[in-house]
Amino acid sequence: MSAENPLAPRKVPSWDAYYLKICRYVAARSKDPNTQVGCVIVGPAHEIRSTGYNSFPRGIRDDVPERLARPAKYLWMEHAERNAIYNAARAGTPTEGCTIYVEIMPCMDCARAIVQAGIKEVVISRERMQSYSSEYYNEHFRQVEQLFQEAGVRIRQVSLDEEDPE
Repeated sequence: MSAENPLAPRKVPSWDAYYLKICRYVAARSKDPNTQVGCVIVGPAHEIRSTGYNSFPRGIRDDVPERLARPAKYLWMEHAERNAIYNAARAGTPTEGCTIYVEIMPCMDCARAIVQAGIKEVVISRERMQSYSSEYYNEHFRQVEQLFQEAGVRIRQVSLDEEDPE
């Protein structure tokens, strides 16, 4: 509702903006000192099926400084996408035909997990992806895109600036 006309329809965020903002909130749970990533798996009726963030596996101490530093953190931490898939599996929640929202392009390991989980669409943030432009990332992401294309998984980059009414 607006101040001028209290009965006028209120502008609401698109589904994409809504879920990408939830990704940001979920990412706040990450204890990674450098990169916080959140993920939301959404069913066809726009219902949240699962969430995940980059973190240590369950039961593993996350207060050991050496495990939080590069390169050790790459061995100890689980990515947000796989955490969301594992959380859904633990709860018996199906992911077949779902959409996964994550702010950055999944790595190849997560991409394979997404395909195996039956997820059909990946939505990423255009703004966050801009910070991941390098020769290494560009080549890695080309491989991920090829995997998704062959598996029939759609990828969309969304700009929150265009999607959010605020």
